[in-house]
Amino acid sequence: MGVDSDVLSRARLGDRSALAELWRTHQAAVLRYLRSRRTVSPEDVASQVWVDVATSIGRFDGGADDFRRWLFTIAHRRSVDSIRRAVRQDRLAIRAADTVADSDGADVEHDRHAAIDRAVALVASLPDQMGSAVMLRVVNELPVEDVAAILDTTDGNVRVLVHRGLARLRRKLSVTDGGHATMRGAS
Repeated sequence: MGVDSDVLSRARLGDRSALAELWRTHQAAVLRYLRSRRTVSPEDVASQVWVDVATSIGRFDGGADDFRRWLFTIAHRRSVDSIRRAVRQDRLAIRAADTVADSDGADVEHDRHAAIDRAVALVASLPDQMGSAVMLRVVNELPVEDVAAILDTTDGNVRVLVHRGLARLRRKLSVTDGGHATMRGAS
């Protein structure tokens, strides 16, 4: 899920193909994260995230893990900005997960996308900070320290948020699925 240091080095120097590779590697995760936060117009916000990345990557210093932390920090901040703007304009609407159309009749791919959409919608039902912690830690597999830095909180609080979030999701799944669903996650 990461990129190699050569791609990051080329991107820092303004190589468009390297920036495109970063986008291809991380765009889906950024969109899932923005949707889980109930960000208004997540596609537009994701575009702004990538504009910020493209204009700032020359100053970025670090490896693949540092890049992911930096990218999700930008996404988090742009999401907060978007939500604040929508609240000020009194247009905040909780968005359901987008449905994914079948591609070439691939049932397995469709089922995978539908499952991801359902999971994102479930995580979006959690309180803001809790949902963000679950998305960053469990879904995007960022280390606890990185999630704490992105959310501007402590490592211990991240662990508590993830633990409580996963517990709530398990309860929701047991109610909606009659107890037949299982959910795994790290905290």
